[in-house]
Amino acid sequence: MKRILPEIETLEQHQLQLQSDPDAYRPERCPHCGKGGMHHHGRYERNTPRGEGMAFSLVSLFILRFYCPKCHRTCSRLPACLSPRRQYWWKSQQAVLEQLISGESIHEVARWLWPSRRTIGRWWQWLEGKSDVHCLHLRTRFPELGRAVDWKAFWSLCFDRMNLGEAMGWLDRVEVIVP
Repeated sequence: MKRILPEIETLEQHQLQLQSDPDAYRPERCPHCGKGGMHHHGRYERNTPRGEGMAFSLVSLFILRFYCPKCHRTCSRLPACLSPRRQYWWKSQQAVLEQLISGESIHEVARWLWPSRRTIGRWWQWLEGKSDVHCLHLRTRFPELGRAVDWKAFWSLCFDRMNLGEAMGWLDRVEVIVP
């Protein structure tokens, strides 16, 4: 299932979408059994991502849930600005990763940017560890990224072409697990 909706780039757009057309979040089919006819099944509150002033201005960030009557499981979909498994904006993650790719140390990056050294280290290990799979799928869609000599050069080229959120959105569309 495509977990990320590519058209919704900000939380303001997400809030407007929830008010005007919440069915845009409804999956066509259950990601678990493949049957159509998902029902709206409430919502859950998610922490607003860390690292920017927007986190303090929003009272609640709600994500809709959907229920499959066949397999009795639920699922949800997120706006493109949110990472499915991390509590930081894609923009914040990209800023950290770009600094590391340019040669800065984890210690230096942690001194100037929001996440802790441990969090930054995990992101760096994740980027290196998943680069083979991510590079393969992104090069299939964007052949100009194939000219990179190593994984760091690949991500540098990728960030010149698109932001991290867009890259993860493309990977999500081909059902590659993203953070």
